[in-house]
Amino acid sequence: MTFFIVVSGVEHFRSYRSYIRDRFGKPVLKIPVNGGFSCPNRDGVKSNNGCAFCDNRSFSPAAGNSLPVILQVQTSIAKASKKFDAFIVYLQPFSNTYGSVERIAGLYEPLAAIPGVIGLAIGTRPDCFTEGVYEYLKYLSGRTYLTLEIGLQSANDETLTFNNRGHTVEDFRRCIFSLAKLGIETVAHVILGLKPENQAMMMSTAREIAGLPVNGVKIHQLMVIKGTGVEKWYEQGELKCLSIEEYSSLLCEFLSYLRPDQHIHRIMADSCEGNGLVAPMWSSDKAKALHYIHDFMNINKTVQGSRFGR
Repeated sequence: MTFFIVVSGVEHFRSYRSYIRDRFGKPVLKIPVNGGFSCPNRDGVKSNNGCAFCDNRSFSPAAGNSLPVILQVQTSIAKASKKFDAFIVYLQPFSNTYGSVERIAGLYEPLAAIPGVIGLAIGTRPDCFTEGVYEYLKYLSGRTYLTLEIGLQSANDETLTFNNRGHTVEDFRRCIFSLAKLGIETVAHVILGLKPENQAMMMSTAREIAGLPVNGVKIHQLMVIKGTGVEKWYEQGELKCLSIEEYSSLLCEFLSYLRPDQHIHRIMADSCEGNGLVAPMWSSDKAKALHYIHDFMNINKTVQGSRFGR
C-alpha cells in the first residue's frame, strides 16, 4: 500500500496523514495544546533571548491557550467528535520534556487516559532529556502511541550558533539514537532559508536526516515574525526571505535526498499579519502556496528519496 502523495500519476512524497490513517485504520486528528513548559533557551539556563526566529505565539496557536491542558483537549474533541473518534494530543509550543519526570508524567498520564486519545506527540529540543525522562518515555511508549518531535532546524553548527539555538548537531544525533534504541518514533523539525545558509548547506541537512534513524520530517520555510531577531536582520537588509518559487525548488530537492520511508509531516508553515507575520507574505495564504508547491512537484516530477545516498 502506498503512503505517497500522488499528483498526475507521480508519487511525490510519503504523507504522514496517510501513514497514520493506514496505521490505525481510520482518520486521526492531531490536537495541538499548550502544556505550560518553558525552554532552556528562554529561561536563562542557556539564554534569555530564545532562538533568533522563534515566536511560539505565531508558529503555534496553542501557545496562547491558557486553559488547563485537559480542558484544551476535551474542548477540541467535543468540536471534532462528529468527524473523528481518534485523536493524538500534540504538545507543541516550547520544550515539553524540559522538566522533572514527576512533572512530565503528571501531565502526560492524564492526557493519555482521555477517551479517544490514542497517542501523544511531544515537541521538544534535543538537549532537554535526562536519563529519567528517557526511562519514562520508554514506559509510556508501551502504553500509547508516542512520537517525539525534535527541533533540529539545520544540521550545520554554524547556522545553529548564528541563530542562537543553544545546542549542536551532535546533541541532536545523540538524542535520536537514544530514542531509536528505546523504539520510540522520532520526527526532525527543519527550517529552510535560515541565515547564513545556502543551497548546499540545506541539502547537507537532508542528507544528515536521511542517515539517521529518524522516522518523520517536518519542513517549513523561514518566516520573519515581529519582535524576533530575524526581524531585525530583515529590516536592516541582512536577510532575504525565500520566494514561493525558491522555496518550492529547495523543498523538492530536499525531499529527494531523504529516505523514501521517512513520512513527511509538513511541507510549509503558515501565519498571518495578525499573528506577527512580516515576511514572506505568501505564507499567509496556505491553500494558494500548497497549490503552487504541488504544481511545481508535478512539473518537476519530484519523488522523495530519488537522490537518497548521493
